Amino acid sequence: MSLKFLIIPLFLFHLTCNAGEPVKAILTDIEGTTTSISFVHDVLFPYAKKHLPEYVLSHQQDPAVQKVIEETKEIALSPKSDVKEVIDTLITWIEQDKKITPLKTLQGMMWQDGYEQVAYQAHVYEDVAESCRKWTEEGLVLYIYSSGSVLAQKLLFSHTVDGDLTPFFSGYFDTKVGGKRESASYLKIADEMELAPESILFLSDTVQELDAAREAGMQTLMLVREGTTKPDDCPHESVTSFSEILFQ
Repeated sequence: MSLKFLIIPLFLFHLTCNAGEPVKAILTDIEGTTTSISFVHDVLFPYAKKHLPEYVLSHQQDPAVQKVIEETKEIALSPKSDVKEVIDTLITWIEQDKKITPLKTLQGMMWQDGYEQVAYQAHVYEDVAESCRKWTEEGLVLYIYSSGSVLAQKLLFSHTVDGDLTPFFSGYFDTKVGGKRESASYLKIADEMELAPESILFLSDTVQELDAAREAGMQTLMLVREGTTKPDDCPHESVTSFSEILFQ
């Protein structure tokens, strides 16, 4: 099934998207789009920062953690650096909100512990679960693209305040395909989906990500959630909720 999408602003004036290509898949960002920025920055990041030293020290013999340690040394240190230097570097990356693969991989491992211990539940906006259900029933396929690791993405959507939402998603992409502000990343994603970029709708709250997706040929739509604003020079259509996006 192929569908075109309509944007319905709050004042209920219908605007038709002129992309010309029916939408077959939706690719969505997480932070600021499906999930509040505050959950990531005020819950997940502090949890990872607090538990990182103990976690690395107690798991440093695990192959997955060993790989994180070696990758961190390759990126920022030397092969002879000790584990304390690695921990200090990872903490600094958290404080600087770096989108670096070994850090994101390690955060995913620690967040798994947090979810399993019910230290927190993942926030999603009220419109997300119902919209995902509705879109999948209409024949659309849904994917996630986030700077957080695929593991972290799956954990978040399987432990939300609305329950397990992972059945709605057909795939997940992280920085292993490339940076979110690079058009080549979106071309790789479209290739992995086996779809033309023009048939994919990308949802994000970040203009530079939307620019990169549009450059790759994707259709784009900006989410302007409560507490955020749309730049005056933003060239992308916008909505404040998934429920404002309808397909026909």
